[in-house]
Amino acid sequence: MTTQQLKDPFSGLAPNLIPTPPASMPEPPGVGDAMQALSPFSKVQDIDSIISGLTLNRELKLFIPQDIKERFSQYEFRVINDTPTEIAHAKRQYFEVVDDPEAVALFSGLVSGSTKDGRITKPVLVARDKRVGKKLANLKRQALQQQYAAMDPKNRSFNSAHAETQSVVNAGVTSGKFSGDFWRIKLAPE
Repeated sequence: MTTQQLKDPFSGLAPNLIPTPPASMPEPPGVGDAMQALSPFSKVQDIDSIISGLTLNRELKLFIPQDIKERFSQYEFRVINDTPTEIAHAKRQYFEVVDDPEAVALFSGLVSGSTKDGRITKPVLVARDKRVGKKLANLKRQALQQQYAAMDPKNRSFNSAHAETQSVVNAGVTSGKFSGDFWRIKLAPE
């Protein structure tokens, strides 16, 4: 064999049998692109950020970590939906939307639910001073104690046309009238 025959393996073949490759070869798909074809999403998920959010000490998605609570120990936190009614209710309770970047990053990209018309709601972190919360709790407790005191039978007077009553029911001095046509028992003849 000559060197001419080694260089051209197709010498001596008819021209229609000689393979002709395309002018430019396409690039082979990369590893990421091959996996993209297996994904049902049009946008690739950021797996690293999902994995970084998975921790054992954060039981719930809408959980406020202990380090945030310790750093802002004079405040109490709530997580609410971003609907106008819930934000307005929180503001009436003297809560304000938290704008600390580390605390806001806890809830970015999360979905907390949906409204009746199908709009997605997102969680919002709000906080207020603990002194305000204690004062409001004391005011509610006082109002409940006044309501319970008003419902207590010892503090009520009952007037009745059908029973003789004293001003205090629980004293055991109430009596009723058990006479008249209504209270007569008739026996059927045998």
